[in-house]
Amino acid sequence: MEKTIVQFILDNIFLFLPLGITGIVVTIILFFLPKQEATPKYEDVKTDFITIFKIRLNIYVLVYLFIWIIMVIIGVLSNFFIPTLIGGIIAAVPLVLLIILEHRTNNSKVS
Repeated sequence: MEKTIVQFILDNIFLFLPLGITGIVVTIILFFLPKQEATPKYEDVKTDFITIFKIRLNIYVLVYLFIWIIMVIIGVLSNFFIPTLIGGIIAAVPLVLLIILEHRTNNSKVS
């Protein structure tokens, strides 16, 4: 396998060499091209929460929950019960952590 890959690279060296040099030159140009801005830039920060039926929900939790539910539904309908169960549990860890982190942040007091 290594002989064919090495042979492929050596046969196409005239293709890979210009591509590599072009990538390096473009990276150097883009590194030195931007100019410094003297004026500070202020961004209008918007909230990550939406209100649905008088319930305030985080947008990121809703999107992740939607993806997780679709993943579980597709896995169950494909008759992959054990991999869906294991993958669903692993994929639910960030969702649970997001909910716990939001709950702890809301209950913490700033002194």
